[in-house]
Amino acid sequence: HAASGLRKHSRASCPRAPGGPRSRLVRPEGLAPRMFQETISECRSLAAAAGEELKRVRSAPESERPSISAAAFNILKQADENLVSLQLEAKAAPAGERASLAKEEEALRRELRALAQDLEQARREFLLGSSSGGSTDRLFLAREERKRASAVTQSLRNGCERLKDSNRSLKETETIGVETLQELRRQREVIARVQDNTHDLGQNLNHSSDAVKELEKSSCAVM
Repeated sequence: HAASGLRKHSRASCPRAPGGPRSRLVRPEGLAPRMFQETISECRSLAAAAGEELKRVRSAPESERPSISAAAFNILKQADENLVSLQLEAKAAPAGERASLAKEEEALRRELRALAQDLEQARREFLLGSSSGGSTDRLFLAREERKRASAVTQSLRNGCERLKDSNRSLKETETIGVETLQELRRQREVIARVQDNTHDLGQNLNHSSDAVKELEKSSCAVM
């Protein structure tokens, strides 16, 4: 009875949403903007951290600059991942909030892109190599720019795959050609041996014919 009463209480304390048990859970009003602002705050914290690393790049000893630059790049890359989340959240927000959220995202993206440009300038200024972090060209792009970049990347990947397939086909064709030439050479050698044997056989037949003629002459002389 106690268990039955507990089950009844649980059902009563968890009322169903309108529309029956299969209805979707509705996101609480104001949740999307709150999550958006939390991500904005995190991005700004990352931007501040990257800015501090950039200052260190200019003031640090030459031997430490590549590692500090790489650390700044990693921070900016993390901020870029958060920016992608912002773009998705702005797209999924209620229609009345999308414009303001998109505006905030764009302003933050400009700030982060400026930091990425400062990092690239410092790399060029101090001649920092590949150990100073990855390329910032793909960081902090707008949604449409990301789509185009992704399409270009996919197109290049497809082109590379086709090129690999073509190279494999060329290698297979080359292998077949070499094997064919080797087979033709072997057949030519066989034909040459057959010709030599035929020539020897012809000579033997001539000698035999001459021997038969001599025998015939000797037989006629005896008669």
